[in-house]
Amino acid sequence: MKDLNDLIYVAAVAQTGSLSAAARKLHVNHATVFRRIAQIETALGVRLFERGAGRYVATAAGEELAAAGAAIAQTAERSLLKVAGRDLRPSGVVRITTTDSFATSLLTPALALCRVRYPQIALHVSIDNTMLDLSKRDADIALRPTLHPPEYLVGKRIAPLAFAVYGALDYLENSTANTLQEHHWVALGESQERHRSLLWLQKILPLEQVGYRIDGFSSVARACAEGLGLAVLPCFLGDSLATLRRIQEPHPDLASELWLLTHPDLRKTARIQTVFQFLHQELGKHALALQGIKS
Repeated sequence: MKDLNDLIYVAAVAQTGSLSAAARKLHVNHATVFRRIAQIETALGVRLFERGAGRYVATAAGEELAAAGAAIAQTAERSLLKVAGRDLRPSGVVRITTTDSFATSLLTPALALCRVRYPQIALHVSIDNTMLDLSKRDADIALRPTLHPPEYLVGKRIAPLAFAVYGALDYLENSTANTLQEHHWVALGESQERHRSLLWLQKILPLEQVGYRIDGFSSVARACAEGLGLAVLPCFLGDSLATLRRIQEPHPDLASELWLLTHPDLRKTARIQTVFQFLHQELGKHALALQGIKS
């Protein structure tokens, strides 16, 4: 075997358990992965995977080479991060990831100002309600609600983040419910099952009884505003909708924090440092709203 890059193919198949999933991970086609694995097995005269029930399970030899391939990929990623971190020009692409609710109500206005001030920096925003891996350059900057930022990232806290229960005016006026359990509810979807709002809500009623579930707080807020039931919402979002009213004060069990995060190898890159500092300044202007304090 002459090309050590082939080991990355072995690692991808071992990690994903299939050729098609490995191909998606490596951004190549299925046939390329099949051919590379077959070539390695032929060259070494060993079987790297056992095939069965649609799965590829690594043999002892496959596990050994997969570990080597994973190490090569990690070394390459670290090197790319360090090289990117030496870029001193305040221009180029900055990739930002955040959730739907922060993107629409907080981030977009700030980024509009950023584009005016730094037109040579292109901003690519990924809206995802799960944490993208900044160590793999899925994004350069993350704006995330969390009480415990990942240790491998560096960042700054924007503000405490308050949550409360909201309902639409029409819904509240027409509801005959006397307790929280008797109300209709809107909540996040199953893809966010570990979110603290769902953990809190399931203490009130089984999540199977929630009448409407949808991914993303922006969608939850819209459904709540349409009168589909009560909803736990971040206060900066719930308070911004004229048809919604808090029915309780912000609940401490729901509290979080808003963080701006990046990878330590990228924080001195001019374009990333510029956008990071700009966002920290602009988003900080919303600290009271994020804490649920009405001006």
